Amino acid sequence: MTEQTNGLTNLESNTIQLSLKLGPRDFMLKNLKHIPWIIAGGLIGFILGYVNIRYSTSIYKVQSSLMIQSDERNSSKSDKFDELFMSGNSVNLINEIQLLSSRPVIERVIKNMHFLVRYYNTGKVKTALVYPTAAFTMEIMDSPHPEQSFGRQVIVKNENQFSLDKDPRLYNFGESILIDGNRVILRRNINAPLKGFASPIFNFQYAPAAATVNYFLGGLKIVQSVEQSTILTLTFETENIDLGKEFLNSLMNVYDSLNIEDKNRISVNSLRFINTSLDTLEYQLNKLEGNIRAYRVNNDVFNETDQSKMYLEDMNKNHSEVHEQEVKITLVELLQDYINNKNNLHELVPINMGIEEAALTTKIAEYNKIQLDRDINLKTTTPENPLIRSFDSSLEKIRRDMSEALKNVKRSYELIRDKMMQQQSDIGGRLRSMPGKTMELTNVIRREKILEDLYSFLLQKKLETSISSASIVSNSKIIEPALGYNSPIRPSKQKIYTLYILLGLGIPIALVAARELLRDKVNNRIDVEKHTTAPILGEIGHSDDEEALVVLRNSRRFVAEQFRILRSNLKYMTVKKDNPSIMVTSSFSGEGKSFVSINMGSVLALSGKKTVIMEMDIRKPKVMESLKMKRKMGITNYIIGRAAFKDIVMQVPGFDHLYVIPCGPIPPNPAELLLDPKLDELMAEVRENFEVIIMDTAPVGLVSDAISLGKYADCTLFVIRMNHTFRKILRLVEDLYQERKLPGLSIILNDVKLEGGYYSGYYGGYGYYGGYGYGIESGYFEKPAKKKMVPIHKQVVRWWGKYFG
Repeated sequence: MTEQTNGLTNLESNTIQLSLKLGPRDFMLKNLKHIPWIIAGGLIGFILGYVNIRYSTSIYKVQSSLMIQSDERNSSKSDKFDELFMSGNSVNLINEIQLLSSRPVIERVIKNMHFLVRYYNTGKVKTALVYPTAAFTMEIMDSPHPEQSFGRQVIVKNENQFSLDKDPRLYNFGESILIDGNRVILRRNINAPLKGFASPIFNFQYAPAAATVNYFLGGLKIVQSVEQSTILTLTFETENIDLGKEFLNSLMNVYDSLNIEDKNRISVNSLRFINTSLDTLEYQLNKLEGNIRAYRVNNDVFNETDQSKMYLEDMNKNHSEVHEQEVKITLVELLQDYINNKNNLHELVPINMGIEEAALTTKIAEYNKIQLDRDINLKTTTPENPLIRSFDSSLEKIRRDMSEALKNVKRSYELIRDKMMQQQSDIGGRLRSMPGKTMELTNVIRREKILEDLYSFLLQKKLETSISSASIVSNSKIIEPALGYNSPIRPSKQKIYTLYILLGLGIPIALVAARELLRDKVNNRIDVEKHTTAPILGEIGHSDDEEALVVLRNSRRFVAEQFRILRSNLKYMTVKKDNPSIMVTSSFSGEGKSFVSINMGSVLALSGKKTVIMEMDIRKPKVMESLKMKRKMGITNYIIGRAAFKDIVMQVPGFDHLYVIPCGPIPPNPAELLLDPKLDELMAEVRENFEVIIMDTAPVGLVSDAISLGKYADCTLFVIRMNHTFRKILRLVEDLYQERKLPGLSIILNDVKLEGGYYSGYYGGYGYYGGYGYGIESGYFEKPAKKKMVPIHKQVVRWWGKYFG
């Protein structure tokens, strides 16, 4: 037993060493037959990629840059304080990006571009947008529903005529026609010759600005160019570069004009307030001057007496102080009326009106800032928006605070005035001795002086506001006008060709891989080595011969040489065994068990050893049938005592040392018959008369006959047929090998085929029969017999099974 184990160890070592040579090259060679399909898939992928690119509309990228600057127009101490803490006039780029991409702004751009009508030219392959110069222009003369879109196909027949859609009627350019209830005129553009277009077939599509917005929003992208910078990068993806350039340039110009309009609103409101106040003061001054003139005439008061000069100096000083307070109180009252006026509810409040109260100035500045933010957001939303409502709430609160602050300021001014007037009253008591007419005239002149000073102050503010309004500039600056790139960004030829070629190559490869994964039968040597540790004795190639006996004297066929290699390998299994007994079995019928038994017997007999093949598969015997020998008495006759040993031994015709012992009649109880003691006597006589014994037994995967006969065998050859034996059977083989249920078990791979230039065992590619010019066609082997012509339908079935089975 030790010698036999050593033989197994040596064979396993050789098997492992050879299996280690299987690598990626072997896997590729094994699947060489699928290369045409993979190449065809890649070619189809390339063609589909070309078709995709050819029929896809090219999309180009247009880009520009816009800088948003901080608004320092109203900078002051409080502004400097805000800048110190990065607030106040800092730019909110998110709001600016939202404003640039808002629908109202885009609608304004579309109207400025006159892009309500789009023109397309239909070519042989695809339809292209025509811009800026189309073959004709469409003018809407009358439209009952201007908010509805409409369009038509226009076929230009010549310079003067055209037709619509499939209507054969011809129309003249400049003629008024009715399309979907809209009265329109098509005018020929003489600056666009027809030969410059792909075809005379055009399409025009009218859409209102609100509907056209989506066309531009879909390709517009605005991002901050660099972090911490205030420069925005505007990109637009379009099929027409000229259209993209004009759109981005128009968008930046519209944004610039919106900024100027918003800033002008403050100046406009201030000027309106000043003009209204000036009109009121002018009326009061004119009236007061008339009263003074009438008073002087009626009372003959033209000059004050020298007697009151000393008192008047004190009065004048006091009058000046009271006058200053009166001016401030009047300004406060005017500002209160302006704030409390419901018509000015969403208007800006004038600032720097001479009321030097820090708290009030801060409130007004905060009120104006929120008012501007509210106006800006109203461009992109509705008054019902929660954000607008929050602005309204904040404005109402600040308005109440400003009103309360004005009351407090007015109260403080009135207290000061009252105190000054009390002092004035004291001085006036001293002047009571003066003529009453002079006192009355002095009061009227003082009132006139107050109004004149206030009028002069408002005129100065009007001039300052006008100058400020004329110097307003936008806080945006175009850094780089729109620039288009001539290379399309979509479709990307490299990406599409790569994708389609990879798909074309990947699908056949995936199908091959799936076929391999879903295959439930043993396909190659690697499958066997992966699922069992039992040694592989050798491999037998596919035989197209009709005869089962392929190993004949002087035969040099490929399969015959493989059996001779098996004979050499078998020596390791039967080291120093006298009259070795070899049992051949398989998992189920059809795996070539009898084929191996017959040819193993033949190759051993040709070596000069007296060999006998025992047809021990007494359930379904095939040895005699395969050898085309007539049946007669056999093993079952011997066991029941109806035949002697010499009566059941038959010599195979054409062989000097090859004999066969048939099974005899098939018994009703084959399992029990093989347990009969007479079988021991038969095996003893066989060992005495023959040098090599080959037992062709029933499949071990179906019945237990082979296990019962195992006690008579020195080694077991388990036949596995490629693409026939199920992979799950290999677990049975591993179990039989590990538990030693069959003596000296080793595997023979049968029906191994040459696939795509690769032999599925280790004898191909690196071994004895291929890879380096030692294949079947190398001249070392006898060429196989010519095959018979196979019908076409069977060839198709075989071809389909070969590549897709």
